[in-house]
Amino acid sequence: MGKKGLPAYMMFSLTVLILICNGDGLSTGRGDSLSLGASLIGNQTLISKNGTFELGFFSPNGSNNWYIGIWYANILEEIIVWVANRQSPAVKKPGVLKLSEKGNLGLFDAEGTSLWSVNISYKGSQAVLLDSGNFIMLSNDNKSDIVWQSFDYPVDSWLPGMRFGGQQKLVGWKNSMDPAPGLFSFQLDPSGATRFVLKWNDSVQYWESGTWDGHFFSAVPELINGDYFNATIKNTSSGLYFSYKLLKGISRFLQIKSGGIQEYALFDATKRTLVATHPRDQCAVYGLCGAYGSCNSNNLQFCTCVEGFAPADNRAWNSQDWWSSGCIRQTPLNCGTRKGSTNEFIDPGVMLPDDSASSYPAHTKKDCKKACLSNCSCTAFAFNSPSGACQIWFGDFLNMHNPPSNSRSTVSIRVAASALPKHQNISSNLKAITIASVLALALSVFSFLMWQRYRLRPPIEMCTDSSDSFLRMFSYMELKIATRNFRFKLGSGGSGSVFKGCLIDGTLVAVKKLEGSRQHEKEFRAEISCLGNIQHANLIRLRGFCAEGSRRLLVYEYMPNGSLNCLLFSSNSKTKQNVLDWKTRFQIALGTARGLVYLHEKCRDRIIHGDVKPENILLDGNFSPRLADFGLAKLVGRDFSRVLTTTRGTRGYLAPEWISGLPITPKVDAYSFGITLLEIISGRRSIDLNVQDSSQYYFPAWAATQIYEGKMINIVEEGVAVEADIGELTRAIVIGFLYIEREEEMRPSMEQVVRMLEGKMHFKM
Repeated sequence: MGKKGLPAYMMFSLTVLILICNGDGLSTGRGDSLSLGASLIGNQTLISKNGTFELGFFSPNGSNNWYIGIWYANILEEIIVWVANRQSPAVKKPGVLKLSEKGNLGLFDAEGTSLWSVNISYKGSQAVLLDSGNFIMLSNDNKSDIVWQSFDYPVDSWLPGMRFGGQQKLVGWKNSMDPAPGLFSFQLDPSGATRFVLKWNDSVQYWESGTWDGHFFSAVPELINGDYFNATIKNTSSGLYFSYKLLKGISRFLQIKSGGIQEYALFDATKRTLVATHPRDQCAVYGLCGAYGSCNSNNLQFCTCVEGFAPADNRAWNSQDWWSSGCIRQTPLNCGTRKGSTNEFIDPGVMLPDDSASSYPAHTKKDCKKACLSNCSCTAFAFNSPSGACQIWFGDFLNMHNPPSNSRSTVSIRVAASALPKHQNISSNLKAITIASVLALALSVFSFLMWQRYRLRPPIEMCTDSSDSFLRMFSYMELKIATRNFRFKLGSGGSGSVFKGCLIDGTLVAVKKLEGSRQHEKEFRAEISCLGNIQHANLIRLRGFCAEGSRRLLVYEYMPNGSLNCLLFSSNSKTKQNVLDWKTRFQIALGTARGLVYLHEKCRDRIIHGDVKPENILLDGNFSPRLADFGLAKLVGRDFSRVLTTTRGTRGYLAPEWISGLPITPKVDAYSFGITLLEIISGRRSIDLNVQDSSQYYFPAWAATQIYEGKMINIVEEGVAVEADIGELTRAIVIGFLYIEREEEMRPSMEQVVRMLEGKMHFKM
């Protein structure tokens, strides 16, 4: 059949296929605009005039789907700020974006099926990508009139110059492979209040910005009008709208997949850096972990499935990308059988929000449990002993979290009895205990033999290979360029100097040039691989290294708020008090202690830091602590197992055993932590020869006198005690002195200090 005989829809499909197969066709694919009759196909893109933004087809990693999107053109990392067809992807092939001769803008797949279009009654004359990131259509009647713009249909990003409010929402991606709308959204408060809110499933509000007072939102104090941006507010017939102009800091707001709203800063033309995330506690995000998932903000992996359940989407959970997909039962419930329910309950030690439960009259926990078992739809119960309150839950439930230390009750979750260990009689229990004892003895002997073998292996075999995908090997020239020939020095210490750098992809890093390293390259890489595998929320992350000739450099993540000492010992008392309130100081101390516990107890190769001090406590964008310079002793050729001729630590923080030549243990870190803790409380150096009163030259000794005389408040920095939790403050002071005992055996372990700070372990002076 000739072309004349083909139906219209087949002719269109044929045209689309020709365009996809032939990169020329009708497409311009260049400049910043599409004119009437022009198309965009394949890898062709539009680039805004100043080169900031780019529009074209993209496919998320791990996906076969294609979308039309807008991203930053001058950053190697693909940061998508807008997606046209987020719910209607083209499959396997990009498709065609076309501005027809009739002035209609639409997206079609290879078969000619319409995936997305601009639904307006006006005829367009041109589609233009602006320098603001706004994609607009100009009127055919008046070439200066905008008849449609992408800024009116935001996805997950709010850019400078974009009017945002009314009924608009930022809705995060479903996951990193799917830009379809997820569960979390950001919008103006529907009640009419001048504040923004975060919502789960468009129903449950779990965070609000505080009311706008003309200068800032009360819950977002870092955004002060006039300092970083100029905000304007406009009341229209369709609602209230905010917009902002970029001055020197904020470049966009992003609704992230895991439920938070993030603020990004523009430091230079190629790098956007995260400033803050709200809510600050990740577990405050409603439904973060989905059904039967429990959140703990103290863990690296925030979400875990409770016992008897497994992730519904393993790939999403393993990537820590989409926990809200939740967990599913590993064994179905047995309910409604002739013998009645054969279900039991587990107590995972988590809590559920009270407002999602139904109250039931019960006098004992047994009665409460019986009430739940009698109803096939009941999935959990909780009984509060003091009040006698019984609560039961029906159906799948969300928002489980670790209970506070003073919690009233925890929830018991219903599972199939077959999912629990089977009940056995006494004789079988004794038999099992005997078998278990024999196995435990055999395992102990085997473990001892393996430990002996492991201990005698050379260091290079103790860790994984340095080809770890999380660790990158840099050339010296790369780091020289990144640091602008090591121009911007951040600090220096006994092991080397640290410089600020910016990698070719725009990532800010801190580059440390090691001094005194005597290791061969192979040994150095083996040790670096060990350090690269150490990841904890309170330890600085190693991103890569350089080993060329005698040069040894480490590349760390960059901490925007610098080291603790710069704030703690700042002469600007007003700034210090505003930033370092008691809550922040306490969290810094607790986070540092947790980092040391990980090094001392959780690493396969126990690591002694050897130089704990405020200079080595770095602060991220939320002022959370990251302990730096851990594990460097081996890299610079120092051995803790023998007396050192040159101590690695710093005067004022050195434990007595350093000086007396005794063997070094993790208790040296405990001593240094005690000194650092007292400095955090007082805002003063442990040794300060510039004070007027000579009795205060060595602060710990003077502070001990104040405590003995009942004047504990004198050692707390002025203004801190006013808003401090007295219980936390008292515990911290006592712990500080416990840890600077001269006899190392008198000092508790770092694991004990964490429990003390958390109030889970009692102690006496």
